[in-house]
Amino acid sequence: MTEEAPEITPLVKALTRAPTLFGVPYMFAMFNMVVTAVIFLATKSLLSLFLVLPIHSFGYFLTLRDEQIFSILKVKGAKTPPQSQALWGIKSYAPGEQL
Repeated sequence: MTEEAPEITPLVKALTRAPTLFGVPYMFAMFNMVVTAVIFLATKSLLSLFLVLPIHSFGYFLTLRDEQIFSILKVKGAKTPPQSQALWGIKSYAPGEQL
């Protein structure tokens, strides 16, 4: 009885990446634009629009280090329990537990 080798389909790495805009994921690019627009509206200075560049560079260098960094941070942020016990003396999302 001879066993045949399984058929292996090559993985195309480009199909596993999140869609990007100038090297950063779309969601980070939209976040960048919103933050810059809010700062522009608050300061009414055209020079504040240049904040796009350092914010984008920061996101780009994070993406170079790990392509899924923003997905990881999103999951980490969603699973982090609220730190309300230090402020209010009671745990949020835990009804009935008080210290």
